[in-house]
Amino acid sequence: MLTLRQIEIFRAIMIAKTVSAAAQMLGTSQPGLSRMLGHMEDKLHFRLFDRTRGRLVPTHEARVLFQEIEHVYKGFEDLNHVIKRLAKGEDRTFRVGASPSLGHSVVPRMLARLTANYPGLTIQFDILSVEQASDYLALQRGDYALSVFPIDHPNILSSRIGAGRMVCAVPTSHRLADRTRISVADIAGEQLQSFRPDTPHGRIIADMFARAGQALDVETYIRFAETAVAFVANGMGVALVDSFTAMQAHAETVRFLEFDDPGTLPVYINRNLESPRAIIGETFEEIARTILLSVPRPKP
Repeated sequence: MLTLRQIEIFRAIMIAKTVSAAAQMLGTSQPGLSRMLGHMEDKLHFRLFDRTRGRLVPTHEARVLFQEIEHVYKGFEDLNHVIKRLAKGEDRTFRVGASPSLGHSVVPRMLARLTANYPGLTIQFDILSVEQASDYLALQRGDYALSVFPIDHPNILSSRIGAGRMVCAVPTSHRLADRTRISVADIAGEQLQSFRPDTPHGRIIADMFARAGQALDVETYIRFAETAVAFVANGMGVALVDSFTAMQAHAETVRFLEFDDPGTLPVYINRNLESPRAIIGETFEEIARTILLSVPRPKP
C-alpha cells in the first residue's frame, strides 16, 4: 500500500512531468523526491516511469494508477466542499421558536448575529404560545425555543440564560406618567389589563400584588403582552407587561414605568436532548446568552 504522501508525490510528478517541477509544486527538494519515487517503485514491484532524455515518461501501469488516484482526489475535493458548506451553515435550515415578547424584541438581534456568522444559513422562525412550545421541540419541529418559562418534558433541556422584569404600561395622559418609578400600591384600583393566573406572566403579577398586600382586580384578561399595550394605547387602563415587550416600538401614547419591587421574568433556552446539536446550535446558544447579558437594566 502507498502512503498518502507517496500518492501526493506520484500525482505531482504526473501533472508536472518532471521531478524538479513536482518538487517545486510540493515545496520540497528534488533529491528527496527522487528517492521517494524509487521507494515507491520498489514497493509496487513495477516501474512507474521510463527515463528518456532527462524526462520521465509514465508507463502504462502509471497511467492506470493515475486515473484511479484522480478518482480518489475528486472524492477528497467533494468532501472538502461539503465540509466548507457545513462550516458556513449552507444547505441548512435553522428552526427557532420563541415566546411573543422575546420573539418581537431580542430574538431578531440574536438571529441577525447568527446569520452574520453563517451567511448561507436559512432561518425558520416561529412565535410560540405556552401550549405550543413543548410539542415544537418534542416533535422536532424546531431546533431551539426561547421562552419565559421552563418546558417540562423528559426529552427537553431548559436552561435559564437571562431574565427580564415586569413594568407598567400607562397612557401618556395618566396621572403617573411623569413618575420615574412606581409601586404596586400606586396602581391599586386602576382599570387593569392582565393575564390569567395560570400563565407565566399571570403568576408573577399575582405574586407582586401579594407581596405588596394589594388585591388583584383584573378588568380584562389578555393572552399577549402586545395586546395589553394596545389596549392601554386606546385608553383602556394600565397593564403590567415584561421589559422585553417594552423594548419594542409602540404608540407614542404609551409610557412604561419601572416598579420599585418588580417581578422577575426568567428567560430559558430549550432544546430536544434527542436531537443532535450542530455547531450552529452551539453558536446560537452563545449569542443568546451574550445578548441577554447586554440588555439594559434599570438604575437602582
